[in-house]
Amino acid sequence: MPSPAKRAAGALALALWLGLVAGCSDDPGLALGEERIDPEEAALERAMTARILEIGQRHRAAGEAIPRFNQPKTVACARATFEIPPHTGELARGLFAEPGEYAALLRFANATRQDDREKDLRGLSVRLAGVKGAEGVDGTRGRQDFLFNSHPALFAGTPEDFHRFVSAVADDRLWWYFLNPLAPQPKSLWIALRARSQPDSPLAIGYYSTTPYRYGDDETSAVKYAVRPCDGTGGAAANGDGADGDDPDYLRHAMAAQLAEGEACLTFMVQFQTDPDSMPIEDASVTWDEDASPFRPVARLTLPPQEIDDPDALARCESLVFNPWNTHPAHRPLGGINRLRRDIYQAAGELRTTHNATLSAPETP
Repeated sequence: MPSPAKRAAGALALALWLGLVAGCSDDPGLALGEERIDPEEAALERAMTARILEIGQRHRAAGEAIPRFNQPKTVACARATFEIPPHTGELARGLFAEPGEYAALLRFANATRQDDREKDLRGLSVRLAGVKGAEGVDGTRGRQDFLFNSHPALFAGTPEDFHRFVSAVADDRLWWYFLNPLAPQPKSLWIALRARSQPDSPLAIGYYSTTPYRYGDDETSAVKYAVRPCDGTGGAAANGDGADGDDPDYLRHAMAAQLAEGEACLTFMVQFQTDPDSMPIEDASVTWDEDASPFRPVARLTLPPQEIDDPDALARCESLVFNPWNTHPAHRPLGGINRLRRDIYQAAGELRTTHNATLSAPETP
């Protein structure tokens, strides 16, 4: 058996390794807010789009509804007001330059599981309507989307990692992405295991954009977004004790009960990039240090009392295609993962919604 000294040395080595993989950029030398586009990125995007559409075509051929590639279960869909207070200095840019209110739609989701009782990554998609200057990928004006996960880092943080992950899913052997002995992914596995949670309610945890965005017209300005409960809790998606052993939809029902009694409040926040090496643009697997650059509130999401478990409302929410490129130009997505998302999300969403609408359409007499 190893001596206490050897065990301590081993623990220290592991801690140092985890710190290195979680907090260092693989692409030093970039300036603040600067991107670096790999020449092979377009080819990766085309290959990934083809594999994701292949998955959808398999469902279509089987006569099944095509699920979302990511965050397939709609836990809840809620109306909200997105209120921007007056700001000064670097916070007063783009959408946040002037105070105002916007109608918002919030989709809460599970990343992989249909049963809320299983530990999983949780998702939040926010859509604002009537944002002057914003434009959707399909040309719809006024549309501003923000996409979040309940963990601050992605387990596939670069286009190359994302490509390997998509290929593993398409080949129905997700485990191969993490455990392939020829290309092991210990950091990805570590993030994926840490990211899973079992919260008491979708409104009780924090959500993170994980990927960076421009903030205003300054080319050196980049931020990540977060959404947290207004009471200051929810800094991480901690395990809760509210799971009902008999209810696979307990998250939806917990949120429905809360909004039946009164309103809920979420704070929308930004975190500025202050060091291009330790806060990289091109690696979404790296969490930006909140001690070095805290999240700062810029808006408030207020959810009024409402019914969220109406089947028709859930169906309407399920038909939406969210995309980080539905945006005001002052908040343009940055980094390789975001660049890939634009066309992949649009193509997969169009196939999914078109096919699923056909399945649900009433038969012609």
